[in-house]
Amino acid sequence: MKKVFKWIFRILILLLLIIGLIIAMNYTFFKRGMTYPAENEITNSAWYTPKSPIKGNNATNYSLTDSLSIAPSILEEISNYAKERRSSALLVLHKGKLQLEQYWNGSTKTSTTNSMSMAKTIIGILVGIAIEEGKISSEKELASKYISEWANDDRNTITIEDLLLMQSGLRNEDNTEDLFSDLIAMYVGTDVEGAVLDIPLVKKPATVYEYNNANTQLLAIILERTTGQSIEAYTSEKLWQPIGAADAGWWLDRQDGMPKAFCCYFAQAEDWMILGQLILQNGNWKGQQIIPSSWVKKMLVQSQLEKDYGYQIWLNYEDGGRREKNRTTSYLAKNYSIDGANKQHVFIVPDYDLVLVRVGDKPEEWDESYMVNKLVSALK
Repeated sequence: MKKVFKWIFRILILLLLIIGLIIAMNYTFFKRGMTYPAENEITNSAWYTPKSPIKGNNATNYSLTDSLSIAPSILEEISNYAKERRSSALLVLHKGKLQLEQYWNGSTKTSTTNSMSMAKTIIGILVGIAIEEGKISSEKELASKYISEWANDDRNTITIEDLLLMQSGLRNEDNTEDLFSDLIAMYVGTDVEGAVLDIPLVKKPATVYEYNNANTQLLAIILERTTGQSIEAYTSEKLWQPIGAADAGWWLDRQDGMPKAFCCYFAQAEDWMILGQLILQNGNWKGQQIIPSSWVKKMLVQSQLEKDYGYQIWLNYEDGGRREKNRTTSYLAKNYSIDGANKQHVFIVPDYDLVLVRVGDKPEEWDESYMVNKLVSALK
C-alpha cells in the first residue's frame, strides 16, 4: 500500500510540475485571461500592454463652432441618449464644423479607448494605399503570393479581395469561452501571426460571407511583407501623420511583437472623427490625396454576399442586411460606419456632410439608427 501511495504522490508531483511548466511558458496568456477588464474593456486603456506607438503630429484640432447648423435641442437629445448608455465620448461634425463634443465618465479630449474592430477599416485603407504605391499589384491577386505558408495547400485559392470582403472560407472560431479557439489565441495570445497562419480552409473562398478577425490580421501580414515596414510605421507614415492625428497606440501580442491588427487601436475620439471626414472627402485631406479616391469608391461597394459590408467597412445602405437587427427603424439616409464591438461607431452620412462618433463601454441597450436619424431629420 505504501508503494501505491508513493507512486500516486510521484504522479501528482509530476502533474503539478507539468502544469507549472505550461503556465510558465504561457504566463502572459493566462495573466491576460485572468485579469481581462470585461466590464470596461473599451475605456481601461492602461490594461492593454504592451502597446506600440503610432506616431502622429497632432496638427488637426477642432473647436466647437460658434454658429451651429444643427438645432441645440437635437444635439442635447442625442447627447443625453449617449450619456445614459455608458458613452465616454460623443462628437458631431457637420460640413466640417464641430457641432457637439462631449466627454463623460472621466474621459477627456486626450483620452484613448480600445477601438475593437474599428481598426479593421484602417487596415482596409492601408491595403489601398499599398496598391497605389505598387507594393501590392491588385486586390484580385492571390494572397499566397505574399503568404508563402499557403503556397502548397488549399488556401492558395484565397484572394486579397476575399480577405477584404470577409469571404475567405477560413475557419471562423469566434468563441470567447473556448480557451483553445482561434479568437482566444489571437486576442490574448502572444503569437498572433503564428495563430492566424495555422487556421485552415473549411469553405470554398468567395462563396460565403463570415465576419472573421483572421482575415484582417492576414491583410496586416501581407502589408508588412510587401512594404518592408511594420504595420505601425506604415500607419503612421501613410495615414496618421498626414491627417494630423495625435499619437495613438496598437496593442501588441508581446513585447516587440506584432499588433493585433483586427482590433485594439488606441486613439482619441477626435481622430476617429477625422478619419470619418477623410472618407467623406473621398480620401483627400487639405488638398493632399491620402487615400486614392478610386480605392475609397471600391471600399464602399456592397459585397455580393453581404449587402451591409464593403472592404473592411460597414455599409448601411438599406434593409435586409445582417445589421438590420441592430436598429428599430430604417436609416433615413445612406451611411457608412467604422464599427467596433460594444457600440464603437463612426457614422459617415455623405448626403448630409455629417460625421458622428460614439465611443464607450458596452451599453445595456442600443439603437444604431437613433442618433443618425435624429440628426438627419433635423437637417432635412
